Amino acid sequence: MNGLKVGVGPADEDRSGWLLESVTNLSARPVVIVGSPFDPHVRVIADLLPTRGTVVIDASRQHEVLRWLDLRQTALIDAAGEVLKLESGCPGRGWLRRLAPAGWDRGVALGGHAAAVLSSRLSLLATLLRDPGLSWVTSVDALYAAENKLVQYRAALQEGVRVPSTMVSGSASDLADGLGEPFVLKPFGPGNFEDEGHQQVVHVHAVHAADVAEVELLDAPFIAQQVVHAHKHLRVVTVQDHAWVTELDATGLPLDWREHAPAHHAFTASACWPEVESGALQLAAALHVGFSSQDWVVDNDGPLFLDLNPGGQWLFLPDRVTTPIARALAGWLAGS
Repeated sequence: MNGLKVGVGPADEDRSGWLLESVTNLSARPVVIVGSPFDPHVRVIADLLPTRGTVVIDASRQHEVLRWLDLRQTALIDAAGEVLKLESGCPGRGWLRRLAPAGWDRGVALGGHAAAVLSSRLSLLATLLRDPGLSWVTSVDALYAAENKLVQYRAALQEGVRVPSTMVSGSASDLADGLGEPFVLKPFGPGNFEDEGHQQVVHVHAVHAADVAEVELLDAPFIAQQVVHAHKHLRVVTVQDHAWVTELDATGLPLDWREHAPAHHAFTASACWPEVESGALQLAAALHVGFSSQDWVVDNDGPLFLDLNPGGQWLFLPDRVTTPIARALAGWLAGS
């Protein structure tokens, strides 16, 4: 939290002074960031805030940060090593990035003693997330609701936002009848998992009904969708009432651009999609999320919404986008 220059490339040097200015003039309101201090996204925001009054905490380290709590107050240790009290008379703001770091429950057997310990830690953290002295970028309840893809698509339809035809069924033939062939399958839950010590990502591929005829599609439920032939991939980030649109040329890329490593650093800032910017803001507001990272595509019929992550990533985007995103998020937390 020392004025680190974040996301500033040569073309942005003339407007990067805000990253180096003193932050002591920001509001003295408490700020609580729920996430790991080793998460680059957390570090970027924390480095833009004063150490005094800023707390970084998650389920793995709350024993280091929580001093005490009772029915009226919560006392935390801020980044300056001082005791910070949360109380209704001095309302603070918070950002929920991640409840716990990746792998913190590695090797923990369900129903065992270690699982009970971790569950207790999460329960205590949930108390902080509902502290009446804090307002959140996105509340924990809104965040969990917004992570559900079907909730997202229903909200999008209500807002007049175009989405792909979508189904959930245990019958591959029903999916083929409803969506045509081929169709794509996406995990209803997390799109990544750990297997034998290695992180695995579930990429999106087109399949035919015959390919999955023997698969229990409702065992680990999958969402099925029509195949969309994209000309452009769009990553849109929203912070309150601001949005930033970036685009990636889909030419030569696989159906899931994440499979092509160079694509992760090939997005460019774009002002060509005002309808996507407004649609992304409408959708974020409908889902009550103050921050979102959204995936859209553009096909022959125009823009189409695919996914919203209320705690998603943005640091892989170009510098001219990451800088104002960080500034907007840190500014809201500081009350500016």
